[in-house]
Amino acid sequence: MMISNVQTSSIKALGKIEGFKHDVRMLCNAIDRAPMWQPGAGLRKQCDEVLRMIDHLEARFERKLIVTIIGPCGSGKSTLLNALAQVDNLSETGHRRPTTQSIVVLSRETKDADHLKEQLGVSHVDMRSSPAAASLEHVLLIDTPDTDSTQQEKHIHLVQNAIAISDILICMFDAENPKRKDHVDFLAHYVRLFNGDALVVVINKCDRQDKKELTQIIVPEFLEFIKTAWEKPIQKIFCISARQHLQDPQWDPTARPKHDFDEFIDLKQMIFGTFNQPGYSIDRRIENAQSLRDYIFEEAALEIQKDSKTLRETKQHIREAEKNALNAALSAFKKGDSKRMLGVNVLVYQKLAQRWLGPVGWLIAVWARILIFGTGITAMFRFGNPVRQLVGMVSSLFHFKESKATTAEAERSDWIDFAIRDFRLSVLQDWPDIAESLVNARFDTRVRKIEHVLSDNITLNQDLNSLWGDALDHTMETASQNLSGLILQFLFNLPVIGILGHVGWITARDYFTGQYLSSDFFLHAFLTIAITLFLSFFVFQGCVRLAAGPERITRKAFEKMKHQVEQFQPISMNPVGEQIDTLLTLGSIDPIK
Repeated sequence: MMISNVQTSSIKALGKIEGFKHDVRMLCNAIDRAPMWQPGAGLRKQCDEVLRMIDHLEARFERKLIVTIIGPCGSGKSTLLNALAQVDNLSETGHRRPTTQSIVVLSRETKDADHLKEQLGVSHVDMRSSPAAASLEHVLLIDTPDTDSTQQEKHIHLVQNAIAISDILICMFDAENPKRKDHVDFLAHYVRLFNGDALVVVINKCDRQDKKELTQIIVPEFLEFIKTAWEKPIQKIFCISARQHLQDPQWDPTARPKHDFDEFIDLKQMIFGTFNQPGYSIDRRIENAQSLRDYIFEEAALEIQKDSKTLRETKQHIREAEKNALNAALSAFKKGDSKRMLGVNVLVYQKLAQRWLGPVGWLIAVWARILIFGTGITAMFRFGNPVRQLVGMVSSLFHFKESKATTAEAERSDWIDFAIRDFRLSVLQDWPDIAESLVNARFDTRVRKIEHVLSDNITLNQDLNSLWGDALDHTMETASQNLSGLILQFLFNLPVIGILGHVGWITARDYFTGQYLSSDFFLHAFLTIAITLFLSFFVFQGCVRLAAGPERITRKAFEKMKHQVEQFQPISMNPVGEQIDTLLTLGSIDPIK
């Protein structure tokens, strides 16, 4: 089966719309990650509404384009619809307000608007037809009740619902008083959902104004006015006199048109020509879905910008507080349990055993196993984090029976507890000022309670262990690399290998000549090799002591950890800090990119 170009375009368009929905869902997830920021609840609600509106766009993807006319009392909405339909009484006009009591739909066929009745209510939708409607093959034209009538409360939800299902919005203004702030403000929220050709601005009754004043003063000033009020560019303003295009304008003899400047034909061509093209509805709905996506991102950015300065300052304050707290924890490490250094020697020899070859390497491996056994056989099975290995070995050394207890109990250490205690005390000193800044940034007042914002002991334990473990492991790894160079291994293994080679040569020579060596020769050879090996290993131990002794390793690890604290950037130790990071990142996202 061949796929038409229209079907291909529809498939691609649906894919794009699904991408916009994905962006909005990601925004929802980001907002959910900052639950203490109070404006997030309102933004989350708007996200849900945007997703609902995009779903409606998707549901009516193959349906006709909906063009909605909206405006205040007396702006000429119904007159414009009648002029476009070429039927004077298609939509009721007159001095009674509101003249339009329901949604009036101009369509080619009645069934085209059945879905509008489902969405807006059967009693609220009046279907109309006219000779002009026969050419509306791809468009539904809607007239709405006034936005500011005496029955506004009754009709406003109809207007809002009509806007929500519209693809194109025609905003009507009265040339005699276009800068009506109430109407402009009312529309400000809705026009943000429409961009480009989807937003059409029309000034009606232009024939009542002087042409020069209209074109040189009224229109330019009004254009700047709505650009500022709506905070978005307006591409075009149509100046029309809808009444001039009725079949019977019924002019008051004393108030006839002052000029013939009128852009009604251009507006009609846009509606019956451009909008009425096949495939235009697909492009328009893609743009409207994108506008909805961009709208909610802009809303989130605007809300975050209100607090961004305070949030950035608070983030820096939290970071400084955490640095101070980590320094306090580091001091607790230094003052803590000195027995932990006994295990450093074991870990160094473990790493050396993995790198060394030859007879000295074999002896290093044996010595590493002896040290592990001496500090508790359970420590032989502890791999990974060097802090955990140290704690396990030290615990085994001084409380061998207790080393058979659970792993969690074995990993506990007073010096970790002291570090956590000092960390919390340091944060507590700074938190009142931080909390007030957060409240000013519209965070929930619960942020003042430290138990709601500080990580639990398990998380702190993990973070502190990670910092210390990384520093210690890096220091020992560097030391073991320096002590395992090829030249160094060659020098220490050379004496033993030389003697082994000499003994082997003598043994092989006499064997092949039929002269068998006595057992005393082999005993002396063995003792010589053993003494040489142990002397080499003894000298090597001296080098290890000088270059990678427990005190030296620990001191360097502390220096590295201090450097890590000074360069500390993440604020993962504080859940509120993570929420601040989420908000600041969210405020910098450009959905177009």
